This record gives sequence, structure tokens and C-alpha cells, in this order.
Amino acid sequence: MKAFKLLKKFLNRQDKLSLIAVDNILKIAIPFNAPHGFSIQSVEGDIVRIKIPNRKLNQNHLGGVHACAIATLGEFCAGMTIAKQLGLDEYRLILKQLSVDYLLQGRTDLVGESRLSNEQCDLIKNQLSQNDKILVDQKTDIFNAKNELVAVVTTKWQLKNWNQVQLK
Repeated sequence: MKAFKLLKKFLNRQDKLSLIAVDNILKIAIPFNAPHGFSIQSVEGDIVRIKIPNRKLNQNHLGGVHACAIATLGEFCAGMTIAKQLGLDEYRLILKQLSVDYLLQGRTDLVGESRLSNEQCDLIKNQLSQNDKILVDQKTDIFNAKNELVAVVTTKWQLKNWNQVQLK
């Protein structure tokens, strides 16, 4: 839980050094994501922006960003948005469902953008005060270097108070 508080502290800052620290912490915390080269571009207010490079490791057979890499970007961005707004120290997040609407090929570096307003956070917290766990839908828009919408990733997350979680 101490790591969650440290992560939250860095996420609430806007300076480049804090974002680099978050990137490095997450490479260790989520090793699956490390090879993709994700980098947090900004954590401003209720919006999180994360970039994935169009490099060989992330490419499909046509030279664009692979569909699964785009889906992972959307999931990662949505999860970071919820974590930033609600805090990992209070709530456990588990991905329950993911769907992607692909609109264009991702032939450049891509940026995922996800938003969770303060009003939505208040509603979620209220629901969690009345229920052991809830489901939260979160949308991530994926843009190319020309700021064209490449994909829309919709995720459904199960949120649960840590004091309700039974760890073995």
C-alpha cells in the first residue's frame, strides 16, 4: 500500500520528472506493459494522456500499431485515469471487459486520452459506500500524430474497497 501512496503522490504532480518516476514505477508494477514503451504525456485535472510509439515491437504486418497494442494503450490509459482520480490505495481495480472500435490504421505514434470528471468520481464513491463492489465504464480515445481519432477503447472495471478484498 505504501507504493500506491507514492504513485498517487507522483501522479498529482505535473512536472516531467514526476511523470518519468511514474513511468519507471509502472514498468516494474506492470511488467507486461514495459516492452511497449508507453510514456505518460500528461496528467492534468481529470485527463490522462499516454503515448505508445510506432516501433517494430508494437507493429502489425502492415507496419501500423498492432490492434492489441492499441487495446492495451486504451486499457492502460483508462486504468491510470481511474487510479489517478480515485487512488489505488483505497480501491482495487480489475479489468472486467474491453472492447475496441478501430477507425483508422495507427501509422504514427499514438496517444490515448481518458477522462474521469470529479462528478463521476463522487458518484462512484457514493456507489462504493453503498455496495461492496461496482462496475465502472471508462472510455479512451486513441489519436494519431495528426490528432485524428484512430480508435475508441471502452473498458469496464470492477472497483472494490480494499477492506472488502480477501487476499490469500
